[in-house]
Parts: sequence; structure tokens; C-alpha cells
Amino acid sequence: MIVIGGGLAGLSAACALADLGFAVSLIERRSLLGGMATSLRVRGLPEPVDNCQHVLMRSCTALLDFYARIGVRDQVRFDPEIAFIDERGAVSSLAAARLPAPLHLAPGFARLRFLTLRDKLAIAKAFLGALPGGAGSSEESFAHWLQRRGQTERTVDAFWRPVIASALNEEPERVSASYALLVLRETFLARRDGWELGVPKRPLTQMHAAPAETYLSQRHARLLYRAEATRLQVEGDAVTGVLLADGTRLRADYYLSAVPYPALFRLLPPQLVGHPFFSRPRGMQPSPIVAAHFWLDRPVTPLPHAVLLGRSIHWFFNKTHDFGPRDGGFHLALVTSAAHALVSRPRQDLLRQLFEEIRDVLPEARYARLLHAVVFKERCATFAPLPGCDTLRLPAQTPLRNLFLAGDWTDTGWPATMEGAVRSGMNAARTIAAASGLSPAQQFI
Repeated sequence: MIVIGGGLAGLSAACALADLGFAVSLIERRSLLGGMATSLRVRGLPEPVDNCQHVLMRSCTALLDFYARIGVRDQVRFDPEIAFIDERGAVSSLAAARLPAPLHLAPGFARLRFLTLRDKLAIAKAFLGALPGGAGSSEESFAHWLQRRGQTERTVDAFWRPVIASALNEEPERVSASYALLVLRETFLARRDGWELGVPKRPLTQMHAAPAETYLSQRHARLLYRAEATRLQVEGDAVTGVLLADGTRLRADYYLSAVPYPALFRLLPPQLVGHPFFSRPRGMQPSPIVAAHFWLDRPVTPLPHAVLLGRSIHWFFNKTHDFGPRDGGFHLALVTSAAHALVSRPRQDLLRQLFEEIRDVLPEARYARLLHAVVFKERCATFAPLPGCDTLRLPAQTPLRNLFLAGDWTDTGWPATMEGAVRSGMNAARTIAAASGLSPAQQFI
């Protein structure tokens, strides 16, 4: 069994297949596992930094199961409150009451100071429309869905826009209503704690790379680092091998491609690039994320994280709170999702603008000295969940009988998140297990 790609999709599939007794070989072109959810060493910085702040919700059950499998489930801290800082600098916190779902957040919304009574009633109306059975077409934009439910301009800008951009990495005007409603149902409506924000208590390489490597090595998987797969060899309706950049040819009974769809196109032989099945993802559009990290000479907030309204920055995360005090100073991580307006800006201009925004939002930051700063721009961070995009996502099984697909862009029913990536890996593992002849009882993973 050959798995191409060591991101969360490939890792979750590889771990599950190894547990089922498959002899797994995993090919990773970089020197460590984790894919897009990773940490980087940057010259001059005091510690490895996550390329972007990755979070999860308690509703991310597949990801939490994967974390439990590799032994890091206890390294996620869930917060029972989310802070919002409005344009005037006032802080409001959303917390659940001791009421059953879906009523648990109603008192919390009532206390949000940046929304009027009319705004809160409009949000309540939208949540009622999002309950299971509520209409939401995959061809309709979420902005249009909100308009049909009488949302005010303020509810869109102060609540729906930051929530949807954070969850789906796109603006409500460009998001399929079906994906937005999935997020609302799974996160806010299905269970009392589903909305609670989970933040890793250690850098992403320590969450993903080392634990997954240990787990796979203990199950005798073969891990090939700095090994770039360049071409799938195909004869008839089957893959017969995978070529690496150094000329090595690897063979197996089954092959799993767990790479982004542009990389899949490069792996396919020329005769399959235009195949009606494999060419479908060409219609997908990417969406960018901009992330920045600042190290300051003093603490500037006790909050673990906050949503910022009316700013370029959507969230800040207090990494000193997450990881504990470090020698490098007080560490803030900033995230802007759907960062179409920022991603082409020069890095120094971005850092200057974002630091000014933080100084405006957090008064204590006006007296702090900036020790270090770095910005990451990921132009193709996720696929954009546009109306109609479901027709472009591919299933795990391909027309080649022994080639399977995983990745957050495949047909998981979920958006491009860590949860979606792990779901794709588990779906691929189950599909491979079935193709190998394992009975449903033997496929328990």
C-alpha cells in the first residue's frame, strides 16, 4: 500500500490502514509530516512558528478521533467562551447557558453588546432557518440565503461574515449556502458544546509530525522523506507503479494519492489528464489566508483569543497563553481568512498595517516594543466552497481500480478544514479496505 502525501489526509489514512494490517509506504516530498498544518523554522525567530493558526471545534469528531489514535487528544484546549472586540474596542463574550441545544447560546447572544435587539432577533430567525430541514441549496450563495431571512447589514458584517470566513475561508457572498448551513448545524445547533473552540497546546509539528511518525513506525510502516512522486505509471485500468524524482520506481497493490488536486494533475500520465473524471477539479478556485506572528516585549492582553470586528485581522491568538512563557517575548498570532485584499501586498507593508491594527485594538500594545515579526501568505490555502463546487469534488474511488484519492478537496461533504482532511483519509481507508476484500466487520478502524 503506497500513500502519496504526508498531510492530515494521508496520515489519517495511513494510520488506519496500518492498523488493518496493510504494509504501508508513505511518500512525503518534505522532511517532515503534516502538510499544510505544520510549523516552520524561520531564521531570526526565537521558536518554530505555525504557518497559520489551526483550530477545531468539538464537533470535529473525526479529527479528535485521529488525535486520540496518535496520542495527542489531551493536547487540545477547548475554551467555553469566544471574545469579540468591536470597532470601539469593547469586549463581549459568547458563552453557552445550561440549556439544551439548540437553545444553549440564546442567552449568550442576548448579551453581545455590539448587536442591537433587532440584530439579535434577525440572527435568531436565521438560526431557526438553519435547523435540520431548513432549505439551503448548493447552488445558492449564503449571502442570498441570509437576505431571504431578513438579516441586517450589521448582522452580516459583525457576525455572519467573521463566522463564515473563519470556518470556510470565503466571504458569505461567495460561499455555497449548503456549506454554511453545515457549519451552523454542526457547530452551533447540534450539541451544547459543538461550538467550543479547540486550540492546540503545542506547535503543529509536535501535534502531527512526531506523533504520527511514531505511530506509523511502531506499525512497521515505511516513511520516505524528501521523496517526490513525479508520475503514476498506468497500464489498462490499473496503476502499476509510482516514479520518484530520483528515478526509483515503487510498486504496490493499492495506491492512495493524498495531495492537492494541482499535484494530482502532475502525477497523472498524459492520457488521463483530460479524462472526464480526473479533469473535474480544474474548475475549483483557491482561496488565500494571511497569517502573522508578533513577539512583543511585554504582555498586551489576558485574552486567549478574540474575534476582531471591522478590521483586516479576523482573529488574534495569544500563543504565550497557549504554549506558556518563552524567552522570545509575548507571542501573538493573527489570522485573516479569505485574504483576497491582502495576499498581494508586500510583506513589510502588511506587517506595518497589522501591527497598527493590533495597537489600536489592544491599548497595552501601544506601549510595547516589537521584538520579532513574520507574515505568511498562502495564496492557495483552501479551495473556495463556491455555489456548485460539489460537482467538482472527486470521490475516493477512481476509474483506475487500485488508485484512490484523499484530501480536503475530495467529496467529503465538509469544507477544506483539518476535519475535512481527516474525514477524507478515513473514507479512503474504508474504500481501500473494501476493495481489498475485507468484510465490514474487519474494516473497523
